[in-house]
Amino acid sequence: MKYKILSLCFILFITGWILAQTGPSFEKYFIDKTIRLDYFHTGTHNQETYSYDAIFQEPTWAGSKINLIDTLNLGKYLFKVLDVKTNQMIYSRGFSSIFGEWQTTDEARRGIYRTFSESIRFPWPKERVKVTIGTRDRYNIFHDTWDFVIDPDEPNIRRVNYFSDARVTKLVHHGDSYKKVDLVILPDGYTQEEMKKFREDAHRLLKVLFDTSPFKERKKDFNVWAVEVPSKESGIDNPQKGEYVDNILSCSFNAFGSDRYALTWDNKTVRKAAARAPYDHLYILFNESKYGGGGIFNLYATSYVDGQWSGYVFVHEFGHHFAGLGDEYYTSDVAYTDFYPSGVEPWEPNVTTFVDKNHIKWQYLMEPETPVPTSWGKDEYDEHQKEYRIQRRKLSKNDAPQAKIDSLSTANARWVHDFLHSQEYMGKVGVFEGSGYASQGLYRPSIDCIMFSRNAGEFDPVCRSAIENVINFYTQ
Repeated sequence: MKYKILSLCFILFITGWILAQTGPSFEKYFIDKTIRLDYFHTGTHNQETYSYDAIFQEPTWAGSKINLIDTLNLGKYLFKVLDVKTNQMIYSRGFSSIFGEWQTTDEARRGIYRTFSESIRFPWPKERVKVTIGTRDRYNIFHDTWDFVIDPDEPNIRRVNYFSDARVTKLVHHGDSYKKVDLVILPDGYTQEEMKKFREDAHRLLKVLFDTSPFKERKKDFNVWAVEVPSKESGIDNPQKGEYVDNILSCSFNAFGSDRYALTWDNKTVRKAAARAPYDHLYILFNESKYGGGGIFNLYATSYVDGQWSGYVFVHEFGHHFAGLGDEYYTSDVAYTDFYPSGVEPWEPNVTTFVDKNHIKWQYLMEPETPVPTSWGKDEYDEHQKEYRIQRRKLSKNDAPQAKIDSLSTANARWVHDFLHSQEYMGKVGVFEGSGYASQGLYRPSIDCIMFSRNAGEFDPVCRSAIENVINFYTQ
């Protein structure tokens, strides 16, 4: 019996090893460096074109050497790398972009053209490769919209170490980068004299992240690096107040006309700074007390640092960037007019249009007796939030002190917490109407979650599962 058990274990080991080798071999196709392709993405609401910009070599490869083909099916776009000789796909990743969000704004719908700098990164190929970028259609099928052939021996590839004098600090370190999730944190609006504050802010916000499940249980799967690139002035642009500063990464409030939405269009500077450390994901901390942030899947996340909600924003925006989680709230003002077109099932794992119990993407986490759709006192909630928004706009219009705005927000958060926790299906996975910036027609999996309200304190089971999937993909 002992020998039979040993034989069975050996067979299972060999079988697992063979299955692990069925994907592309890193050693066959790549070397331990990173290639970055920069390009321009131009268009309107229903048009898009791509144009080549430049290619850069980055020092090391930080990603998995096993999971080279994307199996997560997240993001509005998918890029694939094909070996030219065999036409075999040897690498792929899903992602989203600023351009993709801009296409849903009124400006884009009016036919105004805009151009954004974008980048894709993958291991350095040994031979010529063809890169293709595909966009989802309304049925979530990817269609290739651009391709470009790269010769790794091309002399025009830039091999420059930018920001060579930048200090790089290990904030969290648990092992080899290709077996961990590597996160780089960049400062914006911190002067050289404020770099100590940047490190302290990063440590404080990381503690909030790693006190939140499932990051709490999976902390050892992460490395976190800080790259210190100082700005000449403190803070970031605040266009609605006419305030502009000389900040190194050019982050600004009022992205797409949404006052609290903070992004940067300066993709190239961000990438040059981030390349000082190995990374899979990017986070920009901006030195402000004004509430704001942003997060785009597989691009970057941003967060303000000085305020009572900075910990929440840091975790919430990382949910967008890291796991492709959608916003579950719907009562706040946003710039989008067509973010989730009617009749299109969102690719985000925590937002759905389906109310047929047999087709709900998170059905495996639901109890059989939970009704679909699931009731939750929506009308009363909507009425209270309407009044809250009126009061908040009035305070903002009258330039009320930030402390007074924060006090109103705190009182609202307290009411939301008490109200949601009084509902029958609080804590259950269901199909709750109101999500993805829409009061009707879109549904979320739980009454409350970090992706829904500022007082949730935790991700719901569906979001936790999605985060775990991404962690596993990068580390197993």
